[in-house]
Amino acid sequence: MNEEDRNEAPGGENAAEKSGDARKTRGIRFSESEWEEVKRAAAAHERPAAEYVRERILALARAPESVEAGSVAGSMAPLIERMFRYTWFLATEKRGEMIREGRQDELDKLVAEAAAFHESLRSGADD
Repeated sequence: MNEEDRNEAPGGENAAEKSGDARKTRGIRFSESEWEEVKRAAAAHERPAAEYVRERILALARAPESVEAGSVAGSMAPLIERMFRYTWFLATEKRGEMIREGRQDELDKLVAEAAAFHESLRSGADD
């Protein structure tokens, strides 16, 4: 794909040149895992990755308040999942340590408090 192909709008018109504002290549860095996420999202929207990134960023820049809250939350899903996994791992390790040290009663109290807190959050969401 050459530079002209990348600027082609549906219908064969060159959108950038038509507007009098030719596109230039800009640099942006992604990790391999981030770029894979972008490619999956772009494929789901049947768009090339670069076009998908450009469309999403321009939509945000033009009207940040119009970006759906769900899409922002969705973009944070990998981070949330990673944090959950780390927290689960650390909590599991700490639990094992407390059991080995004979602190089962303290552990049971912490679990009961966490369960009560969780229930209060759930009942608050039902209101």
